Amino acid sequence: MSAAMSDAGRRAPGVITPENGTPAVHAGRWGVFAIVISLYFLSYFFRCSTAVIAPDLGRDFGIGPEALGLLSSMYFYPFALAQFPLGPALDRVGPRTVGCVMGLLAAAGAMIFAIAPTFPLALLGRGLIGLGVSVAYMGTLKIIAHWFERDEFAMMSALAMAIGNIGALTATAPLALAAGLMGWRATFVVLGVLTVLSALAIRYRVRNYPPDRIPESAAMPGSDSGAESTPAPRAVPSRTGNESPVPGAADNRPTVGDAFRRVLGSRTFWGVAVFEFFWFGSFIGIQGLWGGPYLMDVFGFTSARAGAMLGMIAIGFIVGGPVLGRLSDRVFHTRKGVVIGGMAVYVMVLAVLVTLRRLPHPGFFYPLFFLFGFAGSSGIIGYAHIKEVFPLSISATVMTNINFFAIAGAAVVQHLMGFIIERFEPTAGVYPFAAYRAAFLFCLVGMIIAVGVYSRTRETGTATSDVS
Repeated sequence: MSAAMSDAGRRAPGVITPENGTPAVHAGRWGVFAIVISLYFLSYFFRCSTAVIAPDLGRDFGIGPEALGLLSSMYFYPFALAQFPLGPALDRVGPRTVGCVMGLLAAAGAMIFAIAPTFPLALLGRGLIGLGVSVAYMGTLKIIAHWFERDEFAMMSALAMAIGNIGALTATAPLALAAGLMGWRATFVVLGVLTVLSALAIRYRVRNYPPDRIPESAAMPGSDSGAESTPAPRAVPSRTGNESPVPGAADNRPTVGDAFRRVLGSRTFWGVAVFEFFWFGSFIGIQGLWGGPYLMDVFGFTSARAGAMLGMIAIGFIVGGPVLGRLSDRVFHTRKGVVIGGMAVYVMVLAVLVTLRRLPHPGFFYPLFFLFGFAGSSGIIGYAHIKEVFPLSISATVMTNINFFAIAGAAVVQHLMGFIIERFEPTAGVYPFAAYRAAFLFCLVGMIIAVGVYSRTRETGTATSDVS
């Protein structure tokens, strides 16, 4: 009896069974997770694809570093702006329908990008890809919040990001191989078809809620619960002693305006937002675009070799995400401490990139980029940090607002890195070490400031302690 009570106490408030109202782990949750994560896998491939095929894009469209930075950033600008309506849409409509519609939009963008004869049309295709996959990670987090336990959230969100980085890994050496065999355009046609399949699987195989946790509003006829209509389960006491309503229940759901006011009035929200802006901006700036040209221009590596080295960033992230997430959830029981520890190592790697003029060993970048990815994966725990400051009923609104700043950082930082690099004179189309050093120094300074701001945030599991 006591063991059962102890096990129940570790489960998420509001996750209940119809028999006795106690928390339960939901059958089929891994299958639901696998389907929704497929779109995120593809989104990360699209996100990082420009690093390896940058020379092909430059040649086909006749563009330099600044325009190449703009092309890569066009994935992120609509992605970032979409976060504002996506939060309420995911909270009220659910990831099932929203994920399908947006996935089909991304597929259309991939096809346009693949056949684009001109640079402006390529920008349009890249922008539609970014807009379409903007739902991928937030939709996955919404599914995790409904289907998994509260004290599994950091680990599961990090696992999701790790799986996304497998997509990034396939956008390195495998993409270079595919582009060499059939060209980058044909490769993107294949990706468009895979994206259609992912979107349709989300629509027809995913439920927004476990069958025993469908809120009253989602159980109404014609709703998008993704499950049969059932009576709404009642709220149960949480571990804090407060009643924890089922997420999305009609009598508990704040208005969109109230949700935004509550989120934007939090000092902790802004501290995490600044941190995510510079962390993700610098990370994607190197992994998704400028790491490849840096390795090829400064050290003379081929695109295939540079892709293999950049792949170590994804491998480091794949390993580090679940490990650091579990340390945060189950060992240290802290979000901020794990993030700051990981970022200390991340900043050190940036410092090495700023100062490294000569290669000490031909394989030096393999462990360095693995460490960059491993330590960098701690940044995703910031999502678990901010989620726990607010109630589950507005979790998607909270996380999509944070995601706006992360994605905006990716757009702005890598574009500015291209602007900085192009201020230097190339020799036979090759930019000097000083150009990349200046770009990496910009990332380093930004990260030092961002970690300092983040260190002043509060870490709390209550919804009102930091809302001013």
